[in-house]
Amino acid sequence: MTLEEVKSRLDSLSSVKVSFVAKVIEALANPPALNVRSAGTWLTDNPEWTEYFGLALSVHHGATTEPLRLTSFETVFRNAWEHVGWNVLPPESQTQRFIDMTVRPRPGMRMHLSLKSTVVKNLSKTSLHISKLTEASWIQDIRKASQRRFETIKLFRAYRQAVSHIIMLRTFRDTYEAPPYLYQLVEVPVSIFDSIEDAPVEAFAPDGPRIPCRVDGKQVATVALDRSDAKITVSSIRLSACIVHAEWRKQQEIQ
Repeated sequence: MTLEEVKSRLDSLSSVKVSFVAKVIEALANPPALNVRSAGTWLTDNPEWTEYFGLALSVHHGATTEPLRLTSFETVFRNAWEHVGWNVLPPESQTQRFIDMTVRPRPGMRMHLSLKSTVVKNLSKTSLHISKLTEASWIQDIRKASQRRFETIKLFRAYRQAVSHIIMLRTFRDTYEAPPYLYQLVEVPVSIFDSIEDAPVEAFAPDGPRIPCRVDGKQVATVALDRSDAKITVSSIRLSACIVHAEWRKQQEIQ
C-alpha cells in the first residue's frame, strides 16, 4: 500500500479509528534505539529486518507495558523475515520435535530454528538461562547412570541434527510493573552441546545430574536433567560463547 493510499483510507475512518491510528503512528515515530552488536550476521545483514523488528516492538509497547513474550516474538520474527522476502515455513509436522520455525533465505539454504524468550527480573548481563530446552519424559523413569547417559547423548544427537540455530529474545526491565528498557537478540550455538558425548558415566549418577558443556576445554554452560518436570534445562550459558546479534533500547534510557 502506497502512502497516498494510506492517506485516502484515513479519510474514511471513524474518530475512534483515527485516534487508534494516531497512537500507532506516535509509537512508530519513537522506536527503540538499535545497537547492532554483531554486524553482517544472517540476522543483522539486512537493515530492513532490524528496523522492522524494532518498529514491531514500538507498536507492541504503544498498547501495553507487558514484554513481548514467546508467542508474540515468534509472530514478529516471522513477519520481519517475510517483509524482507525470506520464505518462512512452520515445522514440517505438528509432531516434529525441537523446531519452531524453518527459514529459507535463498534457494538451497534452509535453517531450522528453536526460538526461546526470557522475561524474568534481574537478568544477568554475562550469562543466559534456558528453563526448558525440550521435554524428556524418560528422565522420571530411568534410575541407572549408564542408561541416563545413553538417553541424554541420544537426545542431544537428535537435537543437534534437527536444530541449526537457537535464538533467544532477552527482555530487561527493572520491575515487573515497568515496561522493558532493553531487548537483546542472542544466538546460542548448538555446538556447545558437542562435549556431552564425552561426559563420563559418573556425571549421570545423581538423580538430577548436571552435565558441564565445554568448548576448547572451558565450561560454557551446564545441562541439567530436571526430574520434577521431565525437561532439559540449560543454565550458566556464557554470553561470551554466544552471538549477540542486536539490541533495541528504549529511547529515554539512552544516556
